[in-house]
Amino acid sequence: MSPAEFAVVAEGLTKRFGFVYAVRELSLSLPRSNVLLVIGPNGSGKTTLLRLLATALVPTTGRASIFSADLIREPDAVRRATAFVPAVPGFYDGLTARENLAFAAAMSGAHGEPQMWLSRVGLSEVADRPVRTFSQGMKRRLALARAWLRAPQLLLLDEPFSGLDVDGIRLVEAFIADVKSHDGSAVICTHEWERGKRLADHMITLTGGRVVESVALVPDPRSEFVVA
Repeated sequence: MSPAEFAVVAEGLTKRFGFVYAVRELSLSLPRSNVLLVIGPNGSGKTTLLRLLATALVPTTGRASIFSADLIREPDAVRRATAFVPAVPGFYDGLTARENLAFAAAMSGAHGEPQMWLSRVGLSEVADRPVRTFSQGMKRRLALARAWLRAPQLLLLDEPFSGLDVDGIRLVEAFIADVKSHDGSAVICTHEWERGKRLADHMITLTGGRVVESVALVPDPRSEFVVA
């Protein structure tokens, strides 16, 4: 496969905080239309990896590209291609759900009315309520809508099942399926690895910021996932 066929390519990607390595010399290549599941104990580097890929953190050493856009030299292109849903999504709590989505759409240049996205995630009836009145599960649904409206090529999910009911989990699954159907990919970091395995093509285990295990979950001769 040519480099253009990969959603993520990382070579020696490393992030150090002081003397502590959060991600250490990670190298992998994730093909388009594939989902990578990342598991590991607390402090293993899962969230740091997502934040690096989302350009929220700058690597200490190493390099990576997202759909051929360099993480360091082309951060704006990377941000246009990605949507990051953190474990604890942040909103303007004094604004309504509709206002939060309208602001997000204006900032990202996304198309579509906020009401359409609120309906998609089951929040149309509370569209005009301040987000500070929302439960954790409702905020997670709103975070999915905010990411979905960006039509990302790469979806980055940190603990995406936390706080969601069965219908909310189905929304996560539908979002991932939608991204894949448009030749995009996803990286999921979660402790709920049994649920994540049902959605993923590949799984890696991190310990101390290093990849200690790599497993193909959906054997496919066309897939060229590589981890080093």
